[in-house]
Amino acid sequence: MKKHIIVGSLICVATVLIFLVFWGKLPADVPIHFDSSGNANSTLPKAVVVFGIPAICAILNVFSGFSLIKKKDERTFMYYLVPAISVVVAAVVLVLAL
Repeated sequence: MKKHIIVGSLICVATVLIFLVFWGKLPADVPIHFDSSGNANSTLPKAVVVFGIPAICAILNVFSGFSLIKKKDERTFMYYLVPAISVVVAAVVLVLAL
């Protein structure tokens, strides 16, 4: 089961590559929150988004993975929920920022 944690964490970290592909097109301050009218009301610096989101997702993946091991959960797909969310978050941030 630990191999699933490692693979999932690598997927989370690999989202950095997705962000780096679009590094030149990302604004200096990337919008991360919008009001009901669709106006950006919260931004983060580009470097925080590019490196912070994958790092946070990888850390969450490790904690959730060891929690699953402790509970002896046999459902393999559970180890890949956070990595899947990481990829989706990266895609959404890019779509909204570009």
